[in-house]
Amino acid sequence: MSVDIGGDHFNVAGEEFQSAEEWYEGAGTCYSRDGTTFLDLFDTDEYADCRKDNFFYPFASRNEWEVADFLLQSSLSMAAINEFLALSMIRELNLSFKNAKELRSRAEMLPKGPSWKCQIITSLNSMKHPIRLFWRDPVKCLESLFSNPLFHDKLDFVPHRVYTAAGRLLHVYPEWLTGDSAWDIQSQLPRGATILGTVISSNKTNVTTMTGARVTHPLLLGLANIRMCTRTKLSSRVFLLMALLPIPQYLHPNQRMRGVLKDRLIHECLAIVL
Repeated sequence: MSVDIGGDHFNVAGEEFQSAEEWYEGAGTCYSRDGTTFLDLFDTDEYADCRKDNFFYPFASRNEWEVADFLLQSSLSMAAINEFLALSMIRELNLSFKNAKELRSRAEMLPKGPSWKCQIITSLNSMKHPIRLFWRDPVKCLESLFSNPLFHDKLDFVPHRVYTAAGRLLHVYPEWLTGDSAWDIQSQLPRGATILGTVISSNKTNVTTMTGARVTHPLLLGLANIRMCTRTKLSSRVFLLMALLPIPQYLHPNQRMRGVLKDRLIHECLAIVL
């Protein structure tokens, strides 16, 4: 018997797929279809009327939007974007934005995601700079992922168990909702409830190495209900930046104590965000 585990499904050669699965009854009930989706927000923002005549507003056309999308998602600096837009060939396109600042201002007119907050954290220990925590509401971030139309057919809501054969001798775990923990959590909730799993990751990242050695500490949030084949693709963008954890520079003379203070600060920030 050849078994293929992965992707959007689980195939067992020579057997029906349904015979190898056991679904939790009464989970993931849809009570209403009146919830707010991303497209609803898109159609009700302050520039919705402008998009009735031009779907790509605040850009003049699809071609102009493609140029803007390329520049905004590139790693080019604002100075490099200005040089690009100053080229004679590009000026002949008669773009509505002439420099990086105008491009950025138009991008800020697009529908926005969860808003950012800034909080100053006080400390009894002296340091070089004040501690600022930038973060977004994790519930709003999950709502944004949950309502994203790109994932509408890539979400699972009901725990289920997957076996290699109809005899249910070997239990396999291709997705989070196929695990025992998801099944146990569902059994503790009222009938019809839906469970959402979260994936949180964080790691310090070097922004620059040759000029100033700038370092950032992002905290990312993902939705475990999104299928593995989509969630593991970097291009799918299933993880949202939820917070930028501070990287303090304590002036304490003891190096080990500086490390302890940094660890305590991380836990304090996580308590605020989560």
